[in-house]
Amino acid sequence: MSLEIEDVEKLYKIVSTDTVIHALNGIDISLPAGKTLGIVGESGCGKSTLARLVTGLEAPNQGSITWKGLPIHDVNKGSFSTKKSVVQLVFQDPYSSLNPRQRIGDAISEIITVHNLVEKNMVETRVSELLSLVGLADDLKNRYPHQLSGGQRQRVSIARALAAEPSLLVLDEPVSALDVSVRAEVMNLLLDLRAKLGLTYIFISHDLAMIRYISDLVAVMYLGKIVEFGSWEQVINDPQHPYTQALIQAMPDHTVIGNPESLAKTLEGEVPDPVNLPTGCAFHLRCVKATPACAVEPQSLREISSNHLVACMEA
Repeated sequence: MSLEIEDVEKLYKIVSTDTVIHALNGIDISLPAGKTLGIVGESGCGKSTLARLVTGLEAPNQGSITWKGLPIHDVNKGSFSTKKSVVQLVFQDPYSSLNPRQRIGDAISEIITVHNLVEKNMVETRVSELLSLVGLADDLKNRYPHQLSGGQRQRVSIARALAAEPSLLVLDEPVSALDVSVRAEVMNLLLDLRAKLGLTYIFISHDLAMIRYISDLVAVMYLGKIVEFGSWEQVINDPQHPYTQALIQAMPDHTVIGNPESLAKTLEGEVPDPVNLPTGCAFHLRCVKATPACAVEPQSLREISSNHLVACMEA
């Protein structure tokens, strides 16, 4: 394994009220190098918080995150002899993640220069190589972000992340702000880059169709916990947790995947307050299969078949 997330917890304290928000509540993930982990769940489930921890932007209150045995927070600060940045983040909105007053070429060359990855006389050549790698013409380096389409801007964001020569890319809703016709192009680009460069991905999305298309492994998150984990064939084609089943039921084309007869009803109600977590299973307040025991007994992931883990006593 290359990425190991063990018993990670993240709390945010609101100083003015002394309340604590439970963003992540005991996350365990193992991701082999060269594979893609898809993370799916409703807004507020902790997906983006996990992304910030994996990239070293924040530190967990409890637990550890390591890349090839070394703490991720130290790895991305340059504890290696290499000057490369091991982990990079690609954001949801390509326009807001780029400086509107900075030319595209300068935005990419800045990363190369900061990490001192090539000789100064080779920076321009490296910028051209990166633009070509993401399918953009070399003359675009003289343009500003507002002069590009949404798809082109996201390609620039990917090129900028790759400029640091990372091993792991965290992609936080990277295609949700794009037109449907452009999404497929960017998704195919990501698959091509993974094959060419041997990258490892964490792909965060609300869209199960995108998760199914790109992921080897899938983690379904609810209220700061993983409630189902396995290969995409297991999780999406044979969902066992009522929450996963409800997410699939909500998809416009849910009848083409999974077993419609086994799917739970579409979700009702709101996600509980992360300040006051419910007792027992966090999902029992919205679950159509909940029993009185679900409100009392917390559920941990258990293996129901080979590498298919579910946090539900009814699965």
